[in-house]
Amino acid sequence: MRSTSKRELRRSGLVLLALAGLCGVSGAALPGLPETPRYAGHGDPRPRDGGTLVVGIGSNLRTLDPHIAYDSSSITAVRLVYEGLLDYDDAGALVPRLARAMPTRSADGLEIVFSLRTDVRFHDGSPFTADDVRASLERLLAHDTGSPGAPFFFSIVGALDYHEGRARHIAGLEVRDAHTVAFRLTSADQTFLNVMAMTFAYPMKVRAGRALRPDEAALGTGPYRLVSWERGVALRFERVRDGREGHRADVIHLHENLGGDLATARFRAGELDILQGASAYDRRWFRERPVFAALRSEQAEVAVSGITLNCELPPLDDVHVRRAIAAAVDRGARVRMANGAIVAAGQALPPALPGHDPDMRQAQRFDLDRARAEMRLAGYPNGLPEPIRLMTTDDPAQRLRAEMLQQDLAHIGIRLEVEPKSFAQYLEETGRRRRSQASFSAWSMDFPDPSNFLDILFHSRSIHDENSENRSFYRNPELDALLDEARSERDGARRIALYARANAIVAEDAPWVFVSYPNTMELWQPYVMNYRPHPIWSLDVRDVWLDRPIRPFAQGARAQPGAAP
Repeated sequence: MRSTSKRELRRSGLVLLALAGLCGVSGAALPGLPETPRYAGHGDPRPRDGGTLVVGIGSNLRTLDPHIAYDSSSITAVRLVYEGLLDYDDAGALVPRLARAMPTRSADGLEIVFSLRTDVRFHDGSPFTADDVRASLERLLAHDTGSPGAPFFFSIVGALDYHEGRARHIAGLEVRDAHTVAFRLTSADQTFLNVMAMTFAYPMKVRAGRALRPDEAALGTGPYRLVSWERGVALRFERVRDGREGHRADVIHLHENLGGDLATARFRAGELDILQGASAYDRRWFRERPVFAALRSEQAEVAVSGITLNCELPPLDDVHVRRAIAAAVDRGARVRMANGAIVAAGQALPPALPGHDPDMRQAQRFDLDRARAEMRLAGYPNGLPEPIRLMTTDDPAQRLRAEMLQQDLAHIGIRLEVEPKSFAQYLEETGRRRRSQASFSAWSMDFPDPSNFLDILFHSRSIHDENSENRSFYRNPELDALLDEARSERDGARRIALYARANAIVAEDAPWVFVSYPNTMELWQPYVMNYRPHPIWSLDVRDVWLDRPIRPFAQGARAQPGAAP
């Protein structure tokens, strides 16, 4: 869930914050903070409601509009307020949410029918119906909305005509009755159910042909409603009391711009309930203290981090220049510095996804001899005459990464000028055509399928004038044909073989320099129950409950793991 933006960067902060401990004093090194959790739970194993959960994100929140949100921070907030027809369970399997059951599919795979629950209401009390599904998807696909998720839905018959203004409605979206909606597809899209589980497809209340501004009155069907939002500071969500199943906190405070050392310090002080994005130093600090063992999770994330090279802007429109840059980056140095937070990458697909080839001949590798040979093939044996402009966020860790990249590229005669932007500016500028020459990017999966990396990041249909998911603006007709064939291929082995070929093409053409795959660490307080890192969603806290009242953590005590979901 979720990118270069997960979506910006869907998880831009992970790799950056892993290196942040090298830039100043880490949170773990600050004096006066407890060596153990500050508070423990009451010790009552019975799930219950109540209390306030305090969580943080490492950047400012961009939007609460589900049709626009495409970064992990915004998606965390969107999933509190909205729900989808489908969702993922804790094992990563698709399950019904607003649908009564999994949809039915015709024998040829071209028609999919959803039967909707009849007991769901929006936060204003109005009933949720199939008309709301249609209205939301038409808003999503309207050209003026500018949704980066629109191309996901172009397999619906008539969706592209509607998007481009040639039709008043989406021909392949049929409301059959108040609680039945059917989709007709142009091909047997094997990822369509995954697409319907994305936050882009979450129904929102649309009135008089337009949606309410979500930052004013976000009307969804989710377990929480937005009560207040002090931009750049914090959001307050309160539990919707509608008799739904499960136990959860009464209030969730989501603090913005709370990452790295500050987040670690607040977590250790007992002021933050869940910690993501600890620095490399802080990770080691937590690993060395057994009291946190039951309160910690470390796992490989299905994500990739790298450098986006804009293939529409010279000299990066030359494949040899791009290959030279890819071969000049010393990935091993970054892995050593990150202290286990990352592993080296050389291709788009992470190891957990089918289509990844650990022995790929075309995989990108650190090789200065090859980098210099590619510069000669590009006609620049003595280096580029003009610098390349690298757009970054204003995060100190990105500044460190930029300095490392400057040193790497200096070995092949490429100078790098760094343009720092605020996070929101960064997302906007890197998603616009002909604005950003190069930038740091990251992508983590929206759903567990190779198409979610290759189609979104590199298919030409993912290029838009604004909010482009294909931020390298890379076009390759051979790749497009492979990806189109794979998307509808019903033979599993052949489908994966097609994606493996596409993966090799992207590695060789180098619209991205693939640098690393992240390993993520998360920690939570002893009184935070029913929380574990989700295989799809980042910071999924909808069903967390708190073991209240909390009390001081006894010295010498052992933290107990929270109740399993």
